[in-house]
Amino acid sequence: MVPKDTEHCIIVPRRDYPLFRKLQSDRRRVVITQDVVPGGFYHLPMAKKMWISPSLRPVRGWIMQQITKLSASFAVDSELILFADSDLEFIRSLNKEVIYSSEQLRLHRIPDAKQEGEHLHWHHRAAWLLGEKPHYFGSDYVGQLITWRRSNLQALHTHIENTHGKPWYQPIAHSLRFSEYILYGAFVEHIVGLEASGHFPCHDDICHCCWLPAQAKSLSDGTVVINHRAQALLLQSNLGLTAKQEDDLFRAAQQTINLTL
Repeated sequence: MVPKDTEHCIIVPRRDYPLFRKLQSDRRRVVITQDVVPGGFYHLPMAKKMWISPSLRPVRGWIMQQITKLSASFAVDSELILFADSDLEFIRSLNKEVIYSSEQLRLHRIPDAKQEGEHLHWHHRAAWLLGEKPHYFGSDYVGQLITWRRSNLQALHTHIENTHGKPWYQPIAHSLRFSEYILYGAFVEHIVGLEASGHFPCHDDICHCCWLPAQAKSLSDGTVVINHRAQALLLQSNLGLTAKQEDDLFRAAQQTINLTL
């Protein structure tokens, strides 16, 4: 589903590596979280979703996932990075022009969206990490199939370290509420500047998401409209679907987009 010159990099904790090792190929690497994320984070043996930071503070698995994404520059050499979460699957061959055009990389950015609740807390934390007073940055940057530039990610690390006087991962690891996508989006738009960042903003969602059972049902009965630019389908892992139910839904999505071509 992706161009042949695209490398697939899977990052998993050391304890899970034996389960994924067989997926290695000439186009896919399986790497270990502890070998990629700097600082020496430790995965607690009896707590699947809990880590210990270099400063010996506990780190929730959700935060560690985001630190791992922010460590992508240590896992790959490619300038262009596309994140694909484990509960999504491509439903059509990836159209590179959707994410990369005229040497500019897509930045998922929805102006004036999600200014309240948890998302607002994520903006406030991003502002603190960037050395600014708490505020909403004017757009939401959270989505699926998010794209980053490696050079901007490295610049973000440097900016946080210069702001806080410590390794970039330490203040992030101590965060209880945090979004890596909002941090990166706010940095490239408001610190680097969109024109200099090598990104173009785009507000449509290129992944059709089923977060709730009703959304999955509308997909199975064919009553949902899938955006013609959608490249993938996400089935939220907490839906409790069997492997067969997931396969049926992915086939239904592909049938839906074929009918609308």
